[in-house]
Amino acid sequence: MRLSFLGSDWIQRIRMICRLPFSSHSLRYFPPEFIFRDPVLSLVKAYRKSGNSCALILLHLENYHHLFASSSYEALAALQACIKQSLLTILPTYYSPSDLIGVKRCGDDEFCLFVKVNPGTEFGELQRKSQLLQRELERRLQHQGQAAGIRCESAQFVSGCYVIGPDIENTAAAVQHAYHYARSIATKKLPAHFSEARNQLLEIVKHEKISVLAQPIMNLSSGDIFGWEILTRGPQNTPFHTPAELFDLAYQADLLSRMEFVVLKKAFREISERRIREQVFINVTPVSLGHPLFLNQLLELLNTYPEVSSSQVVLEITERHAIRDFEHLGAVMKAFRAHGFRFAVDDAGAGYSSLQSISELIPDMIKIDRSVISNIDQISVKQSMLKALLHVAEHINCEVIAEGVERKEEADTLVEMRVNMVQGFYFARPQPLVPDQERVQQLKQMKEKMDHHRRILPA
Repeated sequence: MRLSFLGSDWIQRIRMICRLPFSSHSLRYFPPEFIFRDPVLSLVKAYRKSGNSCALILLHLENYHHLFASSSYEALAALQACIKQSLLTILPTYYSPSDLIGVKRCGDDEFCLFVKVNPGTEFGELQRKSQLLQRELERRLQHQGQAAGIRCESAQFVSGCYVIGPDIENTAAAVQHAYHYARSIATKKLPAHFSEARNQLLEIVKHEKISVLAQPIMNLSSGDIFGWEILTRGPQNTPFHTPAELFDLAYQADLLSRMEFVVLKKAFREISERRIREQVFINVTPVSLGHPLFLNQLLELLNTYPEVSSSQVVLEITERHAIRDFEHLGAVMKAFRAHGFRFAVDDAGAGYSSLQSISELIPDMIKIDRSVISNIDQISVKQSMLKALLHVAEHINCEVIAEGVERKEEADTLVEMRVNMVQGFYFARPQPLVPDQERVQQLKQMKEKMDHHRRILPA
């Protein structure tokens, strides 16, 4: 008979009790942690139930390993007791009892405070209090340590503050994530404002506060637009407006795939509404490409926007994040290709990683990096590099696109070297996609600019 009146937490505890008599030998593989109650976690869970947010303030004993190596077990135990007593003494100075949810130790070198975040509380105030608390704790330890004959004067703390919002429903998982972020903030692996920035990114993802621009890819042989590269911009007048800031922080905040899903959705909507028939290049990181839901997301978008064909879509693999498993990524790409999608490798020639991506993944298109194209008319070594890349592309039967063309002389040299597909400010800057009639006028202007280059096209 199932004990339906018991919650899942209590059922787990009963199972733990049943395993208590087992011998240590029989529990040697992944033994259960015999903790029947975590009062602080329960209090955090109860507070979050009504949609409230709370902050985790982590105090990390930075030089614990040095103290461990140079102190006796008894001295370390006395230091732990001093830290606990000092915290209990000074906490009321900074937090009222009604605002403090609980305090717990995490290992021997870290202490976690859970504080209520009331409406209107600014993150800067939480951060300021955590730093004041840290400094006061160090001062108290020096005083108490000297009085008790314990060497606490060298104890050095760093602090990290992270706000636990409603985006992760499971409280245990939310606390674990918060601990990971707060520790990274305390140890300077993440910026101090990370919590606030991540919350802003969550708002951007939730409300789709990004815009997409398009830059044409020109065919110099025909004078036509071959395709469009979709480029992303975050909200204006924010630190996330440029794609570098937007996607780098999204990666740090474990929001990269969600952000790229939003870009896909926006891109497909624009392609459909503007009736784009040319090829469309959409940047995607290896992280998102390997996400188990990414292909399903694309197929759902094709169903939502039947005007868009999978054969139009070229997924441009960016070099923002290293590819760790080429064999796995190759298998993923095979599944996408089965539905008609094609792939391009971005930034070819910029470094070893892009060359390895070409040889391992065999893309449908290679996009030559701006570092190779810039001043190619003046630098013979760059021309030799481009010839080598063109030879590789011919060998694996893929098309080549030169990126970052900004000068007429660069375009002339590319035509002479039989590079027909080009992209860059010289032809057009990224801008919002416009209706059919306006695009016709844009194309006319670009064709006039390209007439010169077509005249010098080799026979």
